[in-house]
Amino acid sequence: MKYTILGTGAVGGYYGAKLQQGGLAVDFLARSDYETIKSDGLRVDSCQGDFILDSVNVYSSVQDMPETDVILVSLKTTANGGLYDLLKPLVKEGTAIFVLQNGLGMEEEIAALFPRARILGGMCFICSQKREPGHIVHLDKGSISAAPLKEEDRPLLKEIQADFTQAGVEMTLLDDLKTARWYKLLWNIPFNGLSVVLNANTKEMMESEEGYNLGKILMEEVVAGAAACGCTFEPGTVDNMLEFTRVMEPYEPSMKLDFDSRRKMELEYMYRKPLAAAKEAGVELKAIAMLADQLTFMENRKK
Repeated sequence: MKYTILGTGAVGGYYGAKLQQGGLAVDFLARSDYETIKSDGLRVDSCQGDFILDSVNVYSSVQDMPETDVILVSLKTTANGGLYDLLKPLVKEGTAIFVLQNGLGMEEEIAALFPRARILGGMCFICSQKREPGHIVHLDKGSISAAPLKEEDRPLLKEIQADFTQAGVEMTLLDDLKTARWYKLLWNIPFNGLSVVLNANTKEMMESEEGYNLGKILMEEVVAGAAACGCTFEPGTVDNMLEFTRVMEPYEPSMKLDFDSRRKMELEYMYRKPLAAAKEAGVELKAIAMLADQLTFMENRKK
């Protein structure tokens, strides 16, 4: 299959580069990086081995991009207001839209916009950053958990899994997309937000008793919100996730990088929509709501 990457940043740039390195046909949309990638290629410094793609099919406009089979949506959710216009020239009958974003509710929104498309969700467990134009640094992890929005599209997702495996990317297929989304929020809600309000990376948070305790409190609220929405996790999931975080390479989550660079933070899909879903299910997540309000205050103050 042919792949199109919408968002050649820390996530899309890495996975797109791995797919091309693995022999797949890949087109990249890169607006701010377009000239650099066109002339110098795409560089990936990775804990699994550095490489450079000297020749890349890169475009600065979706209007110029050729037809495709699978679109990887790896833009920040802060750009989702313009997602319809980006996808419209590319989506045909049966086109797969593989959503590699953080948060809750993106797949349902895209399905409403493109009912003829096949919508898939991917949760990326990766520590990756774009350090400069055309330069991705992959620090740790890198696996993807994925599920289809509609069960009828699971065979297609298995084909995509085979391509990612060929490219050296581990992909696990999960039974339920909503549960998978809440499971990813179990990490994203505490550690993205706390990295901003505490001005700390994961190592600094986990080595602090207060940071550790704050993370655990927020995680337990995510578990409660997920359960109210019909999504349950195995016993010990919170402790396992905390240990996972403790041993990872010191990492500044994407929300901290966005805040430090005065970019909009992904508050709507990562905080407001999960809070609304839990409230509709009858549960108030007070600690998460407080963190969301803190982040909103800090973002507004920096404008």
